[in-house]
Amino acid sequence: MKNLLFASVLLVGFIAVGSACGVAAIDKDSLAGDWTGESICMIHPSPCHDEHVIYHITEPDSAGKLQINADKIVDGKPEFMGTLDCIFDKEHSVITCPMSQGLWEFTVNGLTMNGTLKLPDGKLYRKISVKKKA
Repeated sequence: MKNLLFASVLLVGFIAVGSACGVAAIDKDSLAGDWTGESICMIHPSPCHDEHVIYHITEPDSAGKLQINADKIVDGKPEFMGTLDCIFDKEHSVITCPMSQGLWEFTVNGLTMNGTLKLPDGKLYRKISVKKKA
């Protein structure tokens, strides 16, 4: 019984230390797939609309390049919005997608990803929160 208790305490300790050291960060192979959630507008009034989104993310290549194909859900069906060309910084678990209209930036933490779209002048335009589908 003592050994079982000791093993349980040791396991909890390893999990806590691993999480604190960033072990929970996603590796590049598990980025690929469908991520769903919300994209919320931060500037009002504007042509922006809050959206339920699905991001289809490709596997990063050896240089960290990947694509995000973005859909929004309209009347219960996906509607294609466009493709973002991005770079995954594995060390920091960050995806950046520069474009002329602004900068998309996402921080990946396990099966969740939070991000922003900032305009060229630095104003926060959107906040995004998505989770990877199992």
